[in-house]
Amino acid sequence: MSVLVLDDFSEFRLSLKRMVESFGVNHIDVCTNAEDALACYSEHHHDILLVDYNLGEGLNGLQLLAELNHRNVLKYGTSFVLITGETAADLVMGALEYRPDDYLAKPFTKTTLKARLDKLVEKNLLFKSIYAALNQNKPKRAQELCDQLMANNKRVAIECLRLKADIYLKQLQYADALSIYNTILHSRELSWAQMGAAICYLALSKSDQALELCKLIITKNPSAVEAYDLACECFIHQQDFESAYTITQKAIAHSPNSIVRQRQLAILATRYNEREVAFNAYKRVIQLAKYSCLAQVDDYLNQLCVCTSIQLSEQGSFARRVKKEYPNVYKAIIKLYPSIQTQLAIELHQHFIDYLVDKDGKKGEKLILSSNKVADFPDPLNPAFVNLIELVVKHADIERITSTLEPIITREKAKLISHDDHEKSESFNNQGMVKYKEKAFESAQEAFATALANSPNNPNIALNLLQAAYQLDKQQQKFTLTKRQYALSLNALKSLAPHDHRHKQSQSLLNFVKVKLSG
Repeated sequence: MSVLVLDDFSEFRLSLKRMVESFGVNHIDVCTNAEDALACYSEHHHDILLVDYNLGEGLNGLQLLAELNHRNVLKYGTSFVLITGETAADLVMGALEYRPDDYLAKPFTKTTLKARLDKLVEKNLLFKSIYAALNQNKPKRAQELCDQLMANNKRVAIECLRLKADIYLKQLQYADALSIYNTILHSRELSWAQMGAAICYLALSKSDQALELCKLIITKNPSAVEAYDLACECFIHQQDFESAYTITQKAIAHSPNSIVRQRQLAILATRYNEREVAFNAYKRVIQLAKYSCLAQVDDYLNQLCVCTSIQLSEQGSFARRVKKEYPNVYKAIIKLYPSIQTQLAIELHQHFIDYLVDKDGKKGEKLILSSNKVADFPDPLNPAFVNLIELVVKHADIERITSTLEPIITREKAKLISHDDHEKSESFNNQGMVKYKEKAFESAQEAFATALANSPNNPNIALNLLQAAYQLDKQQQKFTLTKRQYALSLNALKSLAPHDHRHKQSQSLLNFVKVKLSG
């Protein structure tokens, strides 16, 4: 066995190392920060990671787990054990959402640690050959081994079925995964099987059935935040944004430390002009994502838009407070996302804010110059930057700016195909799935492309499109996906968290398309 111990306090690190040594483990690596741990694990692929939650400056323990998943380096069969002294409910809930293999609250005894590790080791040894097949990217072989293990050991039948369904999920074979989940649910009402079935139903455009299962899970366990998140996806699929907003607020009340959930809240709050909610949600996203692989420049640009909207529509202490946010947001964008486009965004926003304060001729001329620079910029614009440009056009009240920037807004929105037509999208997605089953991948790709054009924020349709493009290339050495379709897919998939079952497959498919387009 090999173990990696990660803690920034030397005394606890040494104590933990001695405990593990006393269990007979000889290969123990010790790290003091997440960056070193990433490098060490990438080289040695330890059997067990014992990781403290608080690691001082830089990534924390949960962000390390997210980063390992994001980079696709965490091997099947590696047990990730999170150790923390935190007892606050929101922190514990947030930790469990990242799905560590086990969770240890300080202080704990050597006996407790031994019992937990024994259990993990026993399971890993039992599933060793299955994990090896998965690490070799042989999902069919892994499922065959699951069947063999079930036949020889009835005690692990449910766990084998769960693993088989999970393999189907990650391969986006939702009908096969659903069949397994329903088989389990006929005999036992297990929340994880209900959740798996709900995921499959939504992916198969059966959002009503998915929503019913989410409600069952939440009724049984009001803290099951993943069910709230999936219900939110169902409501968005049904164009019921008000219900999506309400259920996201409920999920936040149970577990507020999710970047993806807070971002969703900010987007929905902006839709309903709940500016203070949006402001606080984006602020929380930025705080949580400080060292995270889930950080996005969009969050900073959208926060500029929200702050500006507050400044334009409100008076008093809150409006004065948000104005003070601008320098910090500028500084963060320049530091984290240095590019000509982000510099343009900051310059346009600064001149716009100056113009709002004092609408004299010089301020207006500076704003016009910034607008001209944006018009001359040759590359596609970030959608959040386009939102900022819309604000400027709406409130600058200068004809030259309107005539310069309005065509850019029209052009960029046409590129994103940002309109929604739920019925058309669902119809074409269903057609695509029929064609995909028939192995008519070119027709499937065309159908999925139309579906995504009419539901541009739907990650399941984006995955269907990329999967069809991959299979078409594999079957006929024919690649026809366009740069616009890639950009649309990238935009739909960028919000997936690393522990989402779709994340690994999405990164693999996006990388495949990127290579094809660059070639």
